[in-house]
Amino acid sequence: MSYVYRRTGSAMAITSATTCFAFLSTLSSPLIGMRGFGIFTALVIFIDYVLVMTLFCTAVVIYHNKLENRSCCSCFSGGCCKTVNPTPTMIALENSTSNRGEGEDNTEDKISKFFRTKVSSFILSPNARLILAVIFLSWLIVASIFSTKLEPTNASDQFLPEDHPLQKSFTILGEEFNFAESDPALEMFFTWGLGDVNRKGVNQLMIPDFAGSPVFLDTFNFDEECQLEMVQTCDDLLFNKKYIPYIKQTVDGQGTVKCFMEEFGAYSAIGNLENCDSVRKGAWKQTNWTVPLDDLPSFMEKFLNETSCFSDTRSTILSYYGAELGWDGNRFKYAGISVESSVLDPYSNAPELVARKEYDMMIKISEGFDVTMEEKCGSKAIMTDLSDTGGKFVFMNNQLIYVRSSIISGFLGLGIAFVVLIISTRLLHIALLATLSISCVLVSVLGIIVMLGWQLGSVEAILISIVAGFSVDYVVHLAHSYERTHGETDARITKAFGEMGISVMNGMVTSVGASLPLFFCQLQFFKKFGTFLCITIAFSWLFANFAFMGILAQLNVPISKKKKMFGF
Repeated sequence: MSYVYRRTGSAMAITSATTCFAFLSTLSSPLIGMRGFGIFTALVIFIDYVLVMTLFCTAVVIYHNKLENRSCCSCFSGGCCKTVNPTPTMIALENSTSNRGEGEDNTEDKISKFFRTKVSSFILSPNARLILAVIFLSWLIVASIFSTKLEPTNASDQFLPEDHPLQKSFTILGEEFNFAESDPALEMFFTWGLGDVNRKGVNQLMIPDFAGSPVFLDTFNFDEECQLEMVQTCDDLLFNKKYIPYIKQTVDGQGTVKCFMEEFGAYSAIGNLENCDSVRKGAWKQTNWTVPLDDLPSFMEKFLNETSCFSDTRSTILSYYGAELGWDGNRFKYAGISVESSVLDPYSNAPELVARKEYDMMIKISEGFDVTMEEKCGSKAIMTDLSDTGGKFVFMNNQLIYVRSSIISGFLGLGIAFVVLIISTRLLHIALLATLSISCVLVSVLGIIVMLGWQLGSVEAILISIVAGFSVDYVVHLAHSYERTHGETDARITKAFGEMGISVMNGMVTSVGASLPLFFCQLQFFKKFGTFLCITIAFSWLFANFAFMGILAQLNVPISKKKKMFGF
């Protein structure tokens, strides 16, 4: 066990630390999902390392001391328990010791011997390295070209395969039919009296349901001038033809607008809402309908219990305009108008470019109201879609953050890998070459993603951000083994392959094997994750064994026995 710790303890510590820190690079993202995923995977790696170095080794020692020297024959053959002496471990130790004394390890397993002799000889051959250089450079050129074609998604993220009957129905309903008047659309709100959300104490990683506290502006004044201006704003949203491409239209050519002021003014002028035709035609606008601030409490008490003329279910004013009315019983804390989008719906997430165009137009409309509304009401508008079925603009912003975070996390992961490598090996050229190997894996994965027809959505962004964490293990194992052995470059490469070749290959086989069941998942996240894991592991193994070790053999940089920093 002492030999096992000496041989693999430091290498496992280095690879585990590098992988953990690479996964923790996702903390640079403001998105809670990406940060949580990074923390979870880093904890898995750390706990796995602790358990392997403690629990697993302890179990092996207990088995060796207590159970290995006992053998029980089959009870059906009349056998009995007996002591096995010497034990298989003792025999292996004696053979290993004697063979090391003879200078040859006859008990070396076939795979280790294959890596020590065949693979190392292949890497040390100049002609073989030339062939490898041509293959890897050609592939990297192709992968780089494809990587530049990676674009943000232009469709909503799919949960199921395209040929799944349920996904087909979602696609047809979402893309093949235009909006009809009766179809639900996304509600967007222009609200006055609200400030920016107070984010003090917000930590959604620990308290996911707390996004901040609303801020109500004391400057907001719902007086008679403000009431008149709000009605004019409603009319502009209803009848302005410039808004047709963005605001859903009714059959009679009006915008789909929920404006409580239409019924507020009618109730003040008429005294009731029984004649809905009079309310809709707006003749009351020619009368003196505004309500003084002092009369608002008594007026609102009656008005809120009236039945709305615009509600298909004959709801009360309070129920129908629940999101637009900011009445607290004494005063208006805020007031809002909602419109329905002609582009976005509440049940699917549009691509970032589509949602961004709608968002920018709504902001432009909102800013157009600010000059007069701020003068009359004391507040600029806040434009939002944060209703029960909203949050589409948050998702839109998240898509942009996914793109930025994937790039930042990818480069940060490479930087972390370089720092850990240079600390552990104390050799600049090994750290640089190992980081270059990880960079080549990143480029290769991006190229394959484009070749598979993937676009940069939320799933792909998360996967790209953790490429460095997944691809660092094999090159670190080989780099550490190369650095800690003795001799010239050829001897170091041969010993590194003989010592770590089988471990690196076993790690690759088990990781690829673990990804294969995910290929058969119906949910696209797991299927894409399995594909990504398999591709990343495969390229990591190829670049670590043949590109990284091949460059070390070609450069033939001597390593000082004192292991000076910047080993050139």
